[in-house]
Amino acid sequence: MRSFALITAIFVVATLPVEAQEYALEGSLWTRFESRDIDAGAQTSFTWLQTRIGAETTFGPLVRVFAQVQDARRLGEETSTLDGTAEQLDLHQGYLELGTFGESPVWLRAGRQEYEVAFGRIVGIPIWSPVSRVFDGVRAALPVGERVRVELFGFQIAEATQTANPSDSYLLGGWGSLPLGAGYVLHISGVHDRDNATAETARTTFFTQLNGRTGPLRYRVDAGSQLGTVEGLDVVSGSLLAVYAAVPWDGERGTIGVGIDRYGGDASPGPGESAGFSDLFGRNHRFLGFADLFRDPRADLGGRGLVDLDLRATWRLRPDLQLRADYHRFTLVDADGYDSSKIADEIDLQIWGEVLDGLDIRAGGSWVGAADPLIDFGRSTGDQLFGYLQLSAGFWGGGPGRMPR
Repeated sequence: MRSFALITAIFVVATLPVEAQEYALEGSLWTRFESRDIDAGAQTSFTWLQTRIGAETTFGPLVRVFAQVQDARRLGEETSTLDGTAEQLDLHQGYLELGTFGESPVWLRAGRQEYEVAFGRIVGIPIWSPVSRVFDGVRAALPVGERVRVELFGFQIAEATQTANPSDSYLLGGWGSLPLGAGYVLHISGVHDRDNATAETARTTFFTQLNGRTGPLRYRVDAGSQLGTVEGLDVVSGSLLAVYAAVPWDGERGTIGVGIDRYGGDASPGPGESAGFSDLFGRNHRFLGFADLFRDPRADLGGRGLVDLDLRATWRLRPDLQLRADYHRFTLVDADGYDSSKIADEIDLQIWGEVLDGLDIRAGGSWVGAADPLIDFGRSTGDQLFGYLQLSAGFWGGGPGRMPR
């Protein structure tokens, strides 16, 4: 993968003309206040600030260069008003592109980049995180005929050093998107994550997603399976099945939906085995509630598995402002040793969209009713109240408006 990336970079640089033809700038800033109160735990309140500035240069019709700098911080974290350090100031993205996405026979992006596969269940961009997620490596897209698109990617997650990283780790894979007609789209992906630590991880994830529409009913079906080894142990019960369906109400102004996610698990795997399905680099915030109780269902619940029943309603207050309410019931797949499989109840309320021309809001709150497993596995010390208010603005290509995601 390193040789491929190096050859690609040399090829792209060698084809650059002397003068760039087009320039564009982008920038964004958001600030979010959060407060969380946990029974028998600490009450925390803080304000995040994320600032980004990026520049794009196009060299001819087929070569593009993009760089983006980001600073993420909590307000007041400096030691004094004279402290000029920036611990989370970083090159967020920096890459070379060859070709035109969706049009060229081969499109290639090499460097540091954000990336998401399908709806973000396995590999996604956690927009809730002030730092967000980026990958270092190569991504290629190949249109197959007029309707099918295939993407291949190879990312280096960590490189062994004497201090920060004890071993090399990688993420390799590919996925395809196939429109089936009549409102159906099928995504098929395969992802291999590897860590060359002493207790080696070499795990392969197969994942499919079907998005469809039948009359007023819109639905999504996800199915996944994992095999291989994780930290030197064989993966068992590595399955995922998720279904979500919604129908409109009040003349398409709102929706009512229901979904269920089942991450496989086993409380008593055999010798040399590790149970559970890991969603790797997914956007858990999108699927498992806004209180962020679970970052990785496999690791967070000791491999016992997770079921999430989600009842959801949305209502559009105006064309660019939406209200959403969710109820989640979390239970264990394998509740051996517990009187009840219940992990927690969660209620989320959120409003999001554009409140002024060029200014977005995302505000809401969550209540969590914790049961014994949530406390026993260290995900909470008791019931929770969580609230937040985020304001964001940005510009793209010299004009105001929401940043493209």
